[in-house]
Amino acid sequence: MAGPSNAKGSTYIQVDVHYDGMFSPIPHLIYYLNQKTSITDVDFGGLNFKEFIHVLEDVTKGKCPVVYYCLGHKSMRDGLTPLKNDDDYRRFLDVAHGNEGKINVYIDHYNDSVLDWIEEEKEEKNVDSESSDEDKDSVMSDALSVDHEPDEEVIPLTKSDDPFLNYISVVPRDEFVDEDDDSDNGTKEAPIYPYHDSTQKWDTMQPILGMRFCNPQELKQLVSNYAVANGFNLWYEKNDKTRLLVRCCKTSEGKAACPFRLWATWMSSEKSFQIKSLRNEHNCARTFKFGSVVTYSWIGKHFVNDILENPKLSCREMRDKVGEIFNVKVSVGQCRNAKKFALNEIEGSLNTHYEKLWSYGAEILRANPGSTVKIGTDTMPDSTIYFSRMYVCIKGVKDGWIEGCRRVIGVDGCFLKGICRGELLSAVGRDANNHIYPIAWAVVAVENKETWKWFLNLLLKDINMGNGAGLTLLSDQHKGLIEAVKERVPDAEHRQCARHVYANFKKKFKGAAYRKLFWRAAKATTVQRFEGLMKEIRAIDVQAYDHLMERDPKSWSRAFFVLDRSCDAIENGICESFNAAIVHARKKPIITMLEEIRRFVMDRMYCKRLKGQKWNLAICPSIRKKIVDKRKHLRYWYVIPSGVQQFEVRSVHEVYAVYLNQRTCACRGWQLSGIPCIHAMAAISYLNENVEDYVATWFTTEMFGNCYKYTINPLNGSEMWPSWEGQPMLPPKRKRLPGRPKVNRKKAASEKEGRHTISKKGAITKCSICREPGHNKITCPLSKEGPSTKAKKKKGKHVPDVEDESEFEIEEMDEVENEYESESESEIEELAEDGDEPDQGQVDEQVEPAVEAVEAVEAVVEPDEQVEAVVEPDQEQVHEPDQDQVHGPVVEEPAAQPVVEVEQRAQPLKRKRKYSERITKVALSRVVNTKDGCGLSVNKPVTLE
Repeated sequence: MAGPSNAKGSTYIQVDVHYDGMFSPIPHLIYYLNQKTSITDVDFGGLNFKEFIHVLEDVTKGKCPVVYYCLGHKSMRDGLTPLKNDDDYRRFLDVAHGNEGKINVYIDHYNDSVLDWIEEEKEEKNVDSESSDEDKDSVMSDALSVDHEPDEEVIPLTKSDDPFLNYISVVPRDEFVDEDDDSDNGTKEAPIYPYHDSTQKWDTMQPILGMRFCNPQELKQLVSNYAVANGFNLWYEKNDKTRLLVRCCKTSEGKAACPFRLWATWMSSEKSFQIKSLRNEHNCARTFKFGSVVTYSWIGKHFVNDILENPKLSCREMRDKVGEIFNVKVSVGQCRNAKKFALNEIEGSLNTHYEKLWSYGAEILRANPGSTVKIGTDTMPDSTIYFSRMYVCIKGVKDGWIEGCRRVIGVDGCFLKGICRGELLSAVGRDANNHIYPIAWAVVAVENKETWKWFLNLLLKDINMGNGAGLTLLSDQHKGLIEAVKERVPDAEHRQCARHVYANFKKKFKGAAYRKLFWRAAKATTVQRFEGLMKEIRAIDVQAYDHLMERDPKSWSRAFFVLDRSCDAIENGICESFNAAIVHARKKPIITMLEEIRRFVMDRMYCKRLKGQKWNLAICPSIRKKIVDKRKHLRYWYVIPSGVQQFEVRSVHEVYAVYLNQRTCACRGWQLSGIPCIHAMAAISYLNENVEDYVATWFTTEMFGNCYKYTINPLNGSEMWPSWEGQPMLPPKRKRLPGRPKVNRKKAASEKEGRHTISKKGAITKCSICREPGHNKITCPLSKEGPSTKAKKKKGKHVPDVEDESEFEIEEMDEVENEYESESESEIEELAEDGDEPDQGQVDEQVEPAVEAVEAVEAVVEPDEQVEAVVEPDQEQVHEPDQDQVHGPVVEEPAAQPVVEVEQRAQPLKRKRKYSERITKVALSRVVNTKDGCGLSVNKPVTLE
């Protein structure tokens, strides 16, 4: 149906969409191997060209790069018209209304030269219509005047009777073929088959007869996409470098249960892998497991972009995503391999990275002349070269530090967390805004004295600091680094991170009192204040005092720091900040990691330069914020002038002398930090002057601009790096340590764990019974119950708890007694046949040991383990026999010996042992009920082994 009306003004038309096919000019222009659908419920008159294309893409579930339309009664040569813009779309609607509201639309997925084929076909038609029947002689008559006989006067040739002449005069059969017929002389054009478009949407890919591929892998990728999109259980019957045979639905006998068949081999005339035969028919049901067709590489190729956006995508999340997007069931192992494949596609193989390190270093030196790149290798006896270490310091970075940064550098090492093992050494400075300024970085196999000495030697040469005179280094307490600084940088001030010092101190001396006093001593700016705090620590514990004094307070307390460095930092936080900024890069291969670090520094320098140009300030914002925070405490200090720019600043118990002309304060805080302390600010405010005028020049916006006025020049892509002709370098040999590799940093006990209760990690357990450390009351040797040897529970089998132990024992004894109930009755009958009345005294002598035997039962569970338990007699099991059951004297049987003092067992019996096996090892005293002559009930013990 065309719509509600066929009038020209109607906007409802019937559009027959032909898609997923291809055009072919042989023998004439056709569109084949296509699917067809009709659109009748869309108001096309209210759409423009782009909206019309969106409608087609929604219907065909794919892209529509080129669209044509044609009337049904016309051939494609005469009526096929392209749709490219809104004008073409309006003409399309007019043509459809003129054809009773019906029109055909064709989608060209391969962007073939359809219009050129139409022109060629029209030209061939014109040539054929203008051609004449002239032969060679008639053509020659245009130039020569030759008379011809009339056709009726031409004498026909007669065949000779000579066999020899006839034999050599036989005209070959092929020569009787018309000259215009090119079918057998090799001049006819071969069919044009399409090339595979790898950029096509995966769920629209379909195999087409004659389709050409670059290699078999491309065809396999198409087969996988085709199988997953349609749910076909395809499998490879033949699969090698030269041929590929694909079938559907493999049976248990190894045969195909579906008529689908695809055969592809290499073409002889060109270097293309082509589908030679195809039977695209299916009679099978949809499947969700595809076996070898859906490989980890297929999954990895589809998840490259997802892993780029989210490198932390877990394997289980990937498995769920595969099931959601592709409706396929895959395993976690496949997803794990797929993630490795995707990362390898992104970052390249490990050996390739190390082979290109020489080229990468050469590219840095080419783009940034004056930079320093040093690569160290280890040569084996067989001349094999292994990577050892690499140092990078770029020209623009070190020039910015020399001109705009304070002479304070933090050095630290951090572990690499990816497939590349080793450590990353870094040197980080502080800019004028007191933020990080990376200077140099290096990759080494291990952090020790040798590598640190090598790193410091290259760093000092780049920043022109010689032996470190006027330089301050901040680091942790790594022994190799401390020794390397002493040897290579003897003139530099070496500060150790106070946080690391306290972390080691806390392992032996814990408590809030120690913590408070230590940090006060570390932040004390005068020697007198430091000594007073250390005396308080010594008053608490002399060993704690000795421990801190052995750590050289000159390296972690401000009281002993060198003045005029404009840095009072006691922690190496700048290096920790840099390590946190590149934490994701540290999981990458070596070149990828170094490139991410370089791009991070390059982008940071550019952004900081733009940010600094917008500041209309004298000093940097973070320094102004510190001054504003200090102003809040000015009201606690009052100033007494004593001379020209000389003041005495007092509080309740503190008095300090301030000299503004010398920019000093007796507290030494101003000289250490370069920022006026609270006492200096009080004196400056007394004179109504601006505090910012007394800040050190290191914190001005001018110095900030000097830091970032240099740039890091960009690098070219890896394919344009300088080539290296030497022997390739291999990755360093990995030493596999025992246990699972650790990824997360080991946190100290003082760090928060995000718990809602305090952590008992590292606490010493103390027993509540004996008050001795190292165990609890359950494992205490003084406990009556002793250490618990309770067996582990197994799934599907109920093991009673200790609370249910007594109930379990009673049930067990009931089962044993019921099992031997028949034996008890038979024994009673045998005793009754004797006919003698029992003597009362004899009965009493037998009753007393019987009662004691009932109260104690010895149960031997294992040959080497005895479990003893007390079992209360079940009163319901005691029945008085009838009087006629007792006929004679009871035969005296040996009474069961009473069990020695029994303790209640802590371990329940194991139900997994069969009752028959357990009973054979149990000495059970059972009581047989009888009556005396007076009708009183007595208990008669019977022993069963």
